[in-house]
Amino acid sequence: MQIIAKVFEFEISEQELERECAKVSLAEREKCLEGALKRLIDRCLLLYKAMESGIKISDTEYENAIWELLDEEDPLKLWSTSLEQLTPQEMEKLLKQRLMINKYINSIFPQNIPITNAKIKEFYDEQKEFFLKPEQVRCSHILIRNDNEEAKAKAEQIRREIHNADDFTYFCQKYSDCPSNNVCGDLGWFPRGKMIPEIEEVAFSLTVGEISQPFLSPYGYHILMKTGQSEKEYIPFEDIKDSLYARLQQIEREYKLLRHLAELRKQYASQIVIYNANYLH
Repeated sequence: MQIIAKVFEFEISEQELERECAKVSLAEREKCLEGALKRLIDRCLLLYKAMESGIKISDTEYENAIWELLDEEDPLKLWSTSLEQLTPQEMEKLLKQRLMINKYINSIFPQNIPITNAKIKEFYDEQKEFFLKPEQVRCSHILIRNDNEEAKAKAEQIRREIHNADDFTYFCQKYSDCPSNNVCGDLGWFPRGKMIPEIEEVAFSLTVGEISQPFLSPYGYHILMKTGQSEKEYIPFEDIKDSLYARLQQIEREYKLLRHLAELRKQYASQIVIYNANYLH
């Protein structure tokens, strides 16, 4: 087993780096390995500080972490390392180390960092374009599958018999080949770029309440009824203030952690030994 680097007494093996980049394409491999080495060095520094601070993980904390891991829909997404490649002993060691690191981070950077309303509002105003809700429409449709003349004639005949929304609902439930016929053909709300082009073009050209003539798409012939439209607008500050508060707390913690890691790398530079510089480009 080749040792690539050492931080204090913690060794970083080639195997660990390979695990970090196990699911990365060959084109991204070189970049991934460099980033993985830097991350592993940072973890070693944080683990050293956690141990220096006397942080320990109790059996109860470890068991709770295991249950949380098992409760995840895809537990392996929790870690950048591919846990399926680890032995049970290696997995236990890794998990306990990461719990120690998390405990250390939480001890120096509390999660409930106070953020003033003024700072939240300033962030909202500076990033306002990200909170712009696009123009959206809502439509229902009748679908006659197939693109042959028989399907076209059927769609045209149905359209001639539709004079209002009630007629549309009746014919939709009776003749539409789309599963949405059990909800009156409702396609829901959608902005530009989210629906097939043929439906989008017609949907945004209609007025609310207007019913289109039959038109063809790759799915067959459609008759569209526009049931709603909302213009583009900014999400009100009060509606997202709480989520922005949580996001700013996260950003603040991430910034403090990055700054702390930079200080640790500088402070303990003499304790970081890289044996194979090929992983740093």
